Amino acid sequence: RIGDKMQRVHRIIVMLMLLYMCFLICMLMMRPDYGRKILGFLDDNLNKPVTKEMHTYDDNCELEWANIWDNFDHYYLIHWVDWICATLVIRDPYILHFWQIFDEVIELSLHHILPHFRECWWDHLLIDITLSNIPAIMLGMWILRKCGIREMDWLGRHGKASWREWEVFHCHKKFGILVYQQILLAVHFANGFFIMNAFLIPPKHFFPIARLLLLFAFGSLCMREGYDDGRTWGTPERENKPIAGRYRWLVVG
Repeated sequence: RIGDKMQRVHRIIVMLMLLYMCFLICMLMMRPDYGRKILGFLDDNLNKPVTKEMHTYDDNCELEWANIWDNFDHYYLIHWVDWICATLVIRDPYILHFWQIFDEVIELSLHHILPHFRECWWDHLLIDITLSNIPAIMLGMWILRKCGIREMDWLGRHGKASWREWEVFHCHKKFGILVYQQILLAVHFANGFFIMNAFLIPPKHFFPIARLLLLFAFGSLCMREGYDDGRTWGTPERENKPIAGRYRWLVVG
């Protein structure tokens, strides 16, 4: 049956996430040089300076076509894949559009630490927000509706006359879950780039891609668990369907 197959897939995802967590714990117990040497032993392409591949995007901020075209690189493609996958996980256009603006704020806040985040003003507004994030979210929502996948209403806005009636403003549980969600998203977003810097991993290496796909797969379990927790809070359905929270604890770890 489909349900049994999905349960097997979920177990595989959880197992991979546990293995990844064990890997991170082992790395945390080592000095930086030792951790980099271990990764270099596993892959000859690692433990090498990667400054050329981690070039900044604010060297020339003149609004010229050559500069704009130069920024349509692998990061632009990753933005599309990232936000399509994020849409399949979050399933709420309101949250997604807030999150994509919040991501740009995080980049502006950390660009003095992470060279990946150093971009021109038109890169944030034109390439990231206008030409990749927004259309990718719209495409992801279209895929959801085309495939008949259930959308999520994190704010409790469906059936309400105005934003003042949204359930998130009248239920501490839903509000707490929303704050919890945004903190997790922000930490995992920034952590992906901090890990590349700490481990000297090139952006085009398989590791950041595999990590991103794993977190999206596991994030779908975590987000659905959190959504069901808020949706069933204080309802008779909750008595027959307790929410354990094990996926959220693991994604926090």
